[in-house]
Amino acid sequence: MKTWISACLGLLLASTAWSVSIDDRCLQDGNSACVDWNQGLIIADGLGVPAKKAGTSAQKNASAQRAARMDAARNILEMIKGINVSSSTTLQDAMLTDDQIRSNVQGMIYGLRPVGAPRYFSDGSVRVRMEAQLQQMVPQQALFRIPVEIAPPVEHSSNSRSDTSIDMGRVYTGLIIDARGTEAQPAMSPRVFDESGSELYGSAYVEQEFVLKHGMAGYVKDLEQAETNDRVAGNPLTVRAVGVAGKNKTDIILADQDAARIRQLAANLNFLREARVVVLVD
Repeated sequence: MKTWISACLGLLLASTAWSVSIDDRCLQDGNSACVDWNQGLIIADGLGVPAKKAGTSAQKNASAQRAARMDAARNILEMIKGINVSSSTTLQDAMLTDDQIRSNVQGMIYGLRPVGAPRYFSDGSVRVRMEAQLQQMVPQQALFRIPVEIAPPVEHSSNSRSDTSIDMGRVYTGLIIDARGTEAQPAMSPRVFDESGSELYGSAYVEQEFVLKHGMAGYVKDLEQAETNDRVAGNPLTVRAVGVAGKNKTDIILADQDAARIRQLAANLNFLREARVVVLVD
């Protein structure tokens, strides 16, 4: 009994410590789980203690590993529920309104496997890590059956004037949107508008094959990381967002002048159609 209590206390303390952050790559943290929006990964740790009835060391290790895998899977499920699908919808919203989406997400959880070697502790507890691809965990119908949303009310920042230099004669390989300072949040299906509320970028502008393989956009915190990102690497165009919109703050607003020039570029280049977009966030 004493050993069991010690193991449970260790599990509680470790879980509390992990709630801060479990991986430096992540932009969005949860309880023993996080999201790496750059690589499109959900990462979760799980802790398990040996079953009370386990007799041998092998049985204790096996039962602790099973419990840890279940814990990690639960943490991934809870993390993914909070993912923003669009400016008004989270995956949990979609799961509550569509039984097929809920069934698909829960079914994917059962197929997850640990990555790397388990970590064993002196009290008999075990820690495992699981990773899942966002594009695999979020069902297609959650991405492509988003209700048609009207252009959101634009929330401007203090300075909406454009200071971007855009060379209309250059061949740009992608678009970097610097949304730092606007409280922009990551989403599976973000949209980009001009200040007038006209949509510049969204799921309707991207071929589905690119969305399913790469997602609509990558999200990073560092400009150098954005510029060298495979998604846009080469000669990306960088523009600054002037605000955000939508309940979830995932829709991004660009200055009218920048948006107009990007539309002209996109008419002859494929970077928007191929989802070559990276967003800088805080």
